[in-house]
Amino acid sequence: MLKFLLSLGVATASVLVPTTNTFAQDAINSEAIQRVAHSTVINQSCTQVWPLISDFGGISSWYRGFSSSTHIAGPTNQVGAIRELVRSNNGKSFQEKMVYLNQKGYTLAYSHIQNGPVRETINQVGLSDLNNRTQCLATWGSTFRLKPEQVDEAEKIRGFFIKAFENVLTDLKSQAESQKTL
Repeated sequence: MLKFLLSLGVATASVLVPTTNTFAQDAINSEAIQRVAHSTVINQSCTQVWPLISDFGGISSWYRGFSSSTHIAGPTNQVGAIRELVRSNNGKSFQEKMVYLNQKGYTLAYSHIQNGPVRETINQVGLSDLNNRTQCLATWGSTFRLKPEQVDEAEKIRGFFIKAFENVLTDLKSQAESQKTL
């Protein structure tokens, strides 16, 4: 599928992944697991892109969606690191904790731990080299459950995540492609 999309010149894609055959019923159930993801192709190797992703407390240096990002606890840029983020559009803050890191596999995952938009969240960022490492496929996704009061807003919340991932990947692509190749 990816090769097909790339052959058509598709540089970005979003997916909403149903988790059961009864997705329509589950979408109105706060216990249902929700999954969303967005991907884009970056014209740099993953080696060039990874330092931007793996600087867990530094996301606001390249992503306009946050006015600040600060490492506040735990080991720096390792599993257990906690960052506080402040949204640019409304000044609201929330905290996230890194729960998985695979430096060689260009993958990390984090969870909202305070003031997150949903509950039981695991967000994952992964990079995959393409075209003899001249390009990188970046995918940002989330698996989460809705808060009970959000049941009627499932579509809206999934859309919020997709838009956020589109925006973060646009800024990541811009920043990575503006860097000189090592």
